[in-house]
Amino acid sequence: MSNVLLLGLLILIGAIVGGGTNIIAIRMLFRPYNAINVGTLRVPFTPGLIPKRREEIADKLGKTVEEHLLTPEGIQKQVKEGLLLSEFEERLTNAIEEFLKNEGTLDEWLEMHVDKKDQMKRVRQAVENGLETRILSWIYEYEHRPFNEWVPQSWQHDLTRRIPGLSNKILKKAEEYLRSDEGTEQIEKMVGGFFESKGSFTGLMGKMAHRFSLSSIITKELIFFLQKDETERLLTELLENEWKVALAKPPSAFIASEKIEENIKAFSKGIVGHTPIVGEWEEPLNTWGHKYQPIMIDIILPSVMTTVSLILSRYLKAFIKKIGIKDIVTAEVNAFPIARLEDMLLMIAKRELKMIAILGAVIGGIVGFFQGIIVLFFI
Repeated sequence: MSNVLLLGLLILIGAIVGGGTNIIAIRMLFRPYNAINVGTLRVPFTPGLIPKRREEIADKLGKTVEEHLLTPEGIQKQVKEGLLLSEFEERLTNAIEEFLKNEGTLDEWLEMHVDKKDQMKRVRQAVENGLETRILSWIYEYEHRPFNEWVPQSWQHDLTRRIPGLSNKILKKAEEYLRSDEGTEQIEKMVGGFFESKGSFTGLMGKMAHRFSLSSIITKELIFFLQKDETERLLTELLENEWKVALAKPPSAFIASEKIEENIKAFSKGIVGHTPIVGEWEEPLNTWGHKYQPIMIDIILPSVMTTVSLILSRYLKAFIKKIGIKDIVTAEVNAFPIARLEDMLLMIAKRELKMIAILGAVIGGIVGFFQGIIVLFFI
């Protein structure tokens, strides 16, 4: 019986030693976290393997990630297959649709998501001020210079060539007016008013003239006058002379300088107020955003995604090298707490580490069994 107890005791001791040794070995991968010194001597195997080789492990891991895992070739392959960009485009589309349905103004949205208050108001004010400044500077630069000095010659010649056609249109419109009921009525009023203003006798003559339709005679004569080539030539010459006189004058001859700044300010504000998006973004997004949704989703977004794909294909390799994936991974691994790393690995490999400890106990037990056999039968 004592031999059996001895054999069992040796097996138990071997199992405890084998299993305990494996558990200690597993723990020594991480612990102790720092070196332990006794006087000037450092205790062997301190710190643990991973804390001791932490920088080397981080460097090797960073190099492995950069050269074999997160490679430019692999990312370019994903980009070319379109899966990454398709998902990104879908997410952007949903984000745009949600953004344009927002019940707040653009300023309120920015204040909520970007912490920027009244940003769009400042932008609009800047646009108005910029436009106003630009127009005023242009006016001040040319207000005292004659038009024929700075208006392009091609424009001047083109407008001059259009004067005969303008004369013809003026005469045609005048003839149409005289032939209309409104024109006839107006001629009759003028004739009647003329005779009435000259006294009772002349008024009587006017009534007689009205009976003989003097106004129709005058209308016919006026129409005859308007249809003559000489009339068109005279009108053309008159317009050409006036055009030349106008070109020889500066803008200041036609624009009163007293209220020019006030007028330009109102003009700039009106222009910006009627500009798409800029003139609307003080209203809630859902009241005007739908007008631009097809443009943003069907035109702008595909163009942006095509540009992004092209840029990634051309410059991704250089971009990744410039970022330095290896340095990022190395820095992150070095900054990661050893205790958290230990807990994470032990949690992930809990079953496997438990089996390693059991295997050590089994091997230790087997070794104890053979030791017991040797002690009992050969010594």
